[in-house]
Amino acid sequence: MSFDQLINQFYLFAMVFVRITTMMVVLPIFGSRLTPLQLKIALGGLLSFLIVPLLPSHHIPESLNLFILFYHITREVLVGLVIGFATTLVFMAFQFAGTIVGMQMGFGIVNVVDPQSNIQVSIIGQFLYIIAILVFLSLDGHLFLIKALVHSFQVIPLNQAVFTGKLVQKIISMTAEVFVIAIKIGIPAIAALLLTSVALGVIARTVPQMNVFIVGFPLNIGLGLFTLATSLPIVIYLFRKLLIVFEHDIITIIKLMPG
Repeated sequence: MSFDQLINQFYLFAMVFVRITTMMVVLPIFGSRLTPLQLKIALGGLLSFLIVPLLPSHHIPESLNLFILFYHITREVLVGLVIGFATTLVFMAFQFAGTIVGMQMGFGIVNVVDPQSNIQVSIIGQFLYIIAILVFLSLDGHLFLIKALVHSFQVIPLNQAVFTGKLVQKIISMTAEVFVIAIKIGIPAIAALLLTSVALGVIARTVPQMNVFIVGFPLNIGLGLFTLATSLPIVIYLFRKLLIVFEHDIITIIKLMPG
């Protein structure tokens, strides 16, 4: 192998590595702060090493300089960020649903630190978030992400990604769908807690001697946990259905980026 071919292969490997590692940093599974940086780099390097031979031949632009190289790297970073962000949306819906339910249960001040974003989130939201990740892994969702990543290099050649208005509209529509999905996930607990609040309000008016705050707080917690436990199979079933839509959306986003 000549020196020019060696430089071409190194350039190709570097561009692939940038796209993969950027996506992995955003992903909820690999992007956690608890995941060692060395593991992320090693996994990104391994995937890049396996994907590079599958790509068509690519040559370094003749006018390559530091500015153009930075421009190419920025493009690949944006591609990885878009795919990674779209992947996190379905998990954000579960976390948001848990936050709504937790607020109604009275767990508004019971927060934990999310290792992914390093911010405080609802404990119920974090519980549903972990459930979503476990179901995602059990359904081989991580393997789909690897396949989608390989597909992205076939559909979006290196340094040829274009971020059009249709892509932005698709991401906005997926982000808006997070709130709809969150309501669908939490509707059993939300409805039960709402009816409980109405019933406690009626009792407070008819039996003023009863302290509804003392009765309502443990009642909301118990009813909320019971509703979550009984509706968990429905939530898992819903996630399976959402995963099909999610996979279609990821492929659609990849197809909207080629230049």
